[in-house]
Amino acid sequence: MSAVATCSVALALAAPTSGAAPTVPGVTPVPPAAASERPTQTGTAAPGDLFGVYNTAIDGLRAFGMQPFLYPTAAPFCLGGTSLGLAPAVAGAVPGPWPKTSITIPGLDLAAVKAGQTMFTFVPYGLGQDGSDTTGMQVAWMNVTSGRGGLAAMGPLSTVFGAMIPAEVPAALRPMAERAIQNFFVAALPMGGVRAVPVDTGQGTVLAAVFGTVENGGKSCFFLPTVGITEVP
Repeated sequence: MSAVATCSVALALAAPTSGAAPTVPGVTPVPPAAASERPTQTGTAAPGDLFGVYNTAIDGLRAFGMQPFLYPTAAPFCLGGTSLGLAPAVAGAVPGPWPKTSITIPGLDLAAVKAGQTMFTFVPYGLGQDGSDTTGMQVAWMNVTSGRGGLAAMGPLSTVFGAMIPAEVPAALRPMAERAIQNFFVAALPMGGVRAVPVDTGQGTVLAAVFGTVENGGKSCFFLPTVGITEVP
């Protein structure tokens, strides 16, 4: 079997099935909730559920080794059944190289986030599955060590899935690897409205703010800025 084929199979075997929680070295895995305990993405969240939703979102980020931002955010007038229609959300970041894995394929870099990069992730709860418009979320960042900064558009997880698979993997094997990676994420994170983007921040202390709009069933939901600090080695 060629190295590229081995790489694709390795990705598939390394990623757990949709019923298993992701395992990240140095981070205690978070067991996935039973189907009856998970937030319903197409329904509504009662006001009393918001604190539990927040903790679930934080656990999901930490399960991937991501550092949650300093405070949560929300979009008003977005959901039914909550005070002011609030849709809760959190954001987080993880520096590269990530994910850290013991799998090595000579000549191939299996890291989705390279050294010197930071991946920013936005996780709302209570939203329905994404429609055709997945634009609207932004991350503004500043590396206070180097003085560099910028603004980057965040996209759906599907755009991240493709980037996680080395270009050398044959087209016939890519769907299998993409499904495996998607199952890896779905184990801990909802899909509706989740956004992410890897950014070439460089090494140093990175200050970032995530904000913008997500479409929820034809309604535009504006999420107020949330801020985080990430150390990129």
